[in-house]
Amino acid sequence: MNLANAGQAVSLAEWRTVFYLILAGTIITCPWLLRTLRTLAHADAAPQRRPERSARQTHSAHDPTPSFQRGAHLRQVYPTKDEPEDDGPGPDIDIIAIHGLDTNSEKTWTWRGNGRKVNWLADPDMLPSRVERVRIFTYDWPADLLQPSDLVQKTEDEFAVLLFEDIRRELQITSDSAGRKGRPILFIASCLGGIILMKALVGAGPIYQSVRRATRGIVFLATPFRGTSFQDVANLAEPGLNAWAWIRGREVIKLLATVKEPTLDLVKLVQDFTSLCQDKDNPCQVSTFYEKGKTSLPSKVFPWLPAWLRQEKLLVDESSAALDMVLQPLPLSRTHVMMNKFAHRECTEKCKKGCTESEDFGRVCGKIEEMLRKIREGSPLEQADVWIRDRYYTPDRLKIERLSGDMLPMDRCYINLAIVVEAKKSRHPEEGSEKDAASHTSPFSLAARLKVETPETSIQVELRSLFDQRKDSNGQTIQPRRILIRGRAGVGKTTLCKKMVHDFINYGTWKGLFDRVLWVPLRRLKGWPAALYNLEELFSYEYFAQHRNRIAIIEELLRVVESNNKRTLFILDGLDEISQHLDGNNQKSDFVQHLLNQSSVIITTRPHVLLPAGVHSPDLELETIGFYPHQVKEYLQATFADPKRVEDVQSYLQAHQIIQDLVRIPIQLDALCYTWDTFNGKIVPQTMTAIYKAIEESLWKKDIVRLEKRTSGQIRIARRPEISNSIKDEVHLLEILAFTGTYNDLIDFEPRHRDAMSELLNSAGTNLLFDETLGQLSFLRTSDPSSNDRDRNYHFLHLTFQEYFAARYFVRQWKAKQSLNCLQLSDGDCSNIEPATFLQEHKYDPRYDIFWRFVAGLLDADREALSFFQTIEKEPRDLLGPTHQRLVMHCLSEVERKESTFTKLRVKLENQLEQWLLFECDFTESSSLAREMECPEQVLANALKQAPEDARPILLESLSIRTAVPSSVINVASPWLSECASKRLCIAILRILRHQHKGLPDTILQGIAARLEDENGNVRQAAIAALQGRADLTEKMLQGIAARLEDEYWNVRQAAIGALQGRADLTEKMLEGIAVRLEDEDRVIRRTAIKAFQGRADLTEKMLKGIAARLEHKDGNVRRAAIEALINQAVLSLDILSPYVKPLYKALLQKSFKEHLFCISADAVIVIVIF
Repeated sequence: MNLANAGQAVSLAEWRTVFYLILAGTIITCPWLLRTLRTLAHADAAPQRRPERSARQTHSAHDPTPSFQRGAHLRQVYPTKDEPEDDGPGPDIDIIAIHGLDTNSEKTWTWRGNGRKVNWLADPDMLPSRVERVRIFTYDWPADLLQPSDLVQKTEDEFAVLLFEDIRRELQITSDSAGRKGRPILFIASCLGGIILMKALVGAGPIYQSVRRATRGIVFLATPFRGTSFQDVANLAEPGLNAWAWIRGREVIKLLATVKEPTLDLVKLVQDFTSLCQDKDNPCQVSTFYEKGKTSLPSKVFPWLPAWLRQEKLLVDESSAALDMVLQPLPLSRTHVMMNKFAHRECTEKCKKGCTESEDFGRVCGKIEEMLRKIREGSPLEQADVWIRDRYYTPDRLKIERLSGDMLPMDRCYINLAIVVEAKKSRHPEEGSEKDAASHTSPFSLAARLKVETPETSIQVELRSLFDQRKDSNGQTIQPRRILIRGRAGVGKTTLCKKMVHDFINYGTWKGLFDRVLWVPLRRLKGWPAALYNLEELFSYEYFAQHRNRIAIIEELLRVVESNNKRTLFILDGLDEISQHLDGNNQKSDFVQHLLNQSSVIITTRPHVLLPAGVHSPDLELETIGFYPHQVKEYLQATFADPKRVEDVQSYLQAHQIIQDLVRIPIQLDALCYTWDTFNGKIVPQTMTAIYKAIEESLWKKDIVRLEKRTSGQIRIARRPEISNSIKDEVHLLEILAFTGTYNDLIDFEPRHRDAMSELLNSAGTNLLFDETLGQLSFLRTSDPSSNDRDRNYHFLHLTFQEYFAARYFVRQWKAKQSLNCLQLSDGDCSNIEPATFLQEHKYDPRYDIFWRFVAGLLDADREALSFFQTIEKEPRDLLGPTHQRLVMHCLSEVERKESTFTKLRVKLENQLEQWLLFECDFTESSSLAREMECPEQVLANALKQAPEDARPILLESLSIRTAVPSSVINVASPWLSECASKRLCIAILRILRHQHKGLPDTILQGIAARLEDENGNVRQAAIAALQGRADLTEKMLQGIAARLEDEYWNVRQAAIGALQGRADLTEKMLEGIAVRLEDEDRVIRRTAIKAFQGRADLTEKMLKGIAARLEHKDGNVRRAAIEALINQAVLSLDILSPYVKPLYKALLQKSFKEHLFCISADAVIVIVIF
């Protein structure tokens, strides 16, 4: 019998007996065989050779991994600090390689032979030469075969948690409730390292979901998903390993069981991992490689064994290394020990015959390259999001163009919002103040009509907090998801939409709530060529018309939007522009209603439009309002590089309250800035009409060049008549357009409207192409610049520009004594009405209020105001109410005060206004006209002088609500302060003095200070308020205020604290007076006192202790105020804080998750830092 037959005759039982005897003897006599026995668990531990070299010799320049480092750690091996940096874009994907059992990264990934070694992950000629824009890491974990016996061994789950914890920490992949993926990760897992990785992915809790989502690809190298082919040999070797571990005082790692037959746990792990990788929202590519080279484990123990006893097998064969979801696992022509090592990337003549290094290396690297390419392309959903972000939301689409043609930076786009609800009354005075409240001016004032009044703080809404929880009108806490925003033309609704998109893309605004924002300009639906109206057509036509993979990404986006539409925010811009198309049952109307009923939606529209029937009510309704005063200043500073020009504009605005209100509208401020340089060396306009005339001239100069009627050089030296003659037809066109729109209460001009008006233009003798001309005029804007001229809708920059040009048409016809062409767009009927008749019919119509102001100003500029006011005074007249006087007052505000034929009538009209003010005070005990900024200063001063004793406080109380009080009024009223016996009058005087921000004469200041001792508490409070914020107070006046800290009334004490707060000229005694209020019986006073100490560096230890003691107060507001005051103290003594550290921590943690307290104890000092 030959040897082969003999081998076949030996039974398995006999082999086991022989092997046990030999193995036992080997363990007793040959400890060095341990390394070989370890190969049962992982062939990584059996490299080609193990040269005895120092650590320095062992590592080449391209192998930065240290030879040994205890504990789990992640190490970047490419690019290293020594690698030159590319000029192109930086790395966008991380590759992380995980070794298997009883080895480390150096042994696993490094080929050794012929006196050299190659780490194919780190060597620039290997994997780094095949991939771009990646970082490559190796991950070492404690995988020793023999573990300390005095420690409880880590389980697979614990190894998995450590893996993701290290990756999350080292790569700074933070958990994100938005579901955003961090920098994508591609894993390369060798043998049992793949099992650990699977465990980590399947068991990833909330903290590690960010790492899970970032995992986009995995390459498994001989990972035994179904155990190894040598489970029997492993069973034979296990007793020997246990014996050797016992001798060493250690124990065998329990992960060794994985090389045996598959367990139920392993089967379930593979199933769960498969489901996880096929998740449509977070898919992961997987590729598996298996070995074709056989391994003989017995021969590694006994090299002298004959061939018939070697038992060569595939350690991890195709069936074990395969996953059902990987349709085509790939083979490598190498043994298990070489599956994770490659000597070179290209074979040469020096290679042995049959060398497969180049082929195998190319196969693995090719799969990695393929995965990287697909990761960068992203899933269909990611492709959709990237396309929308980069190809749809282009800078050109999101640009905000100023009148000058320059681009307006998004950080200068101030779009303010306010809740459209009636503000509730405060339960306690400190919850609201006159400073916070909106100006209770007349609803007929220009500020009210333009919607630029500053609303109460409680209803102001910042863009980033749009979706924050808030109380609804019923007092219930809600988190709004459906928001309706109303705003007039020109106030910036489309700019607001662009800013929302810009901030979402660039600053991550609302990323915690939404995965994507879909901005839909609804006006575009009117021109759809699609036969169907649905989301699929919207995505196809509006977003992905040019995408090569359009069908797949639309299908995936539809699936996500329809299954979880709360994560997709629709911004529906301009409901008013398609509202007329929503009547009846048709596909377009049904589709728009479907869009309006989305779970997460922002809808913008003009004020007059109602939501269609069948549309769910919004959770929150807002309105756009103008710039806040500080935003006007910031805008000016960003526009003008010269601080002197900024100061000049601000001084001008402060002296002209009506213009100050006007420029709180964004487009108006832009227009003023664009025009300001034309005032250089000239008289700055004093009325709203004069400002508009200047803006008109500046914009016509720009348009004349655009229309190629003059060159830029010619227009710079052109005189006003030359400019007027150049654009005579264009001006007439705008006048007819504006007047017809005003007459029909129309602000958006559609093609059908322009068709109806074209006959009027022809009859007027203009020789212009209507649609082509409109597109070239700076006074108009189109809602859809992408469509052709004929199909566009147009509107004026702002409604006031439409009213201005409509007034120009009226004045033209008035001066020419010609009738007005009043075209009724609804039926095409055109009536010819005399201007005087039109004035009589519409002079009290609120829609024409600003129109009549412009008419008065334009006629005054031509010295023809007299006949206009004479006509106003004619019948019919409102004799029972203030409507007539208000009309006169508004028109007078546009007539400059100068000697003319109108002077006599003006004096008469102002006398009538004075008498009406006094009549109001007597009849209604208030004066609505006095509240309006248009009320002439001279009228107010004269009425105050004539007013009887009981009417004076009424007039002054009306004036105190205004944002500014004329100096002539203050000069009349302030002398009464020292002698008046009426407390009401005294308080009214003090309140108007509070508005006088400029320096007051000493006599007036002393008169105010004298009232600090008044017997009436309200007078004392008003006196304190009048002195608050003034830099010219004497020490005696400050002492007078400080004395009120002991006042019997809480509101006076609160006012005194507020007046002293923030002043740098307080004495220690004054500060001590405030400190006493820390123990005040009123909670509001205690909180106010704490706030007064915020930011002060001159507090004594006793004061600080008093504040710290408030940390234990039962009122949360008081505790919060104490925290904020202490936070602003750079250094605090331990003696102060030690009794209160615990409540301080607790309160801070409850206050906001964004604020963290770090107490660093050093030399008895605690430093508090807030990030």
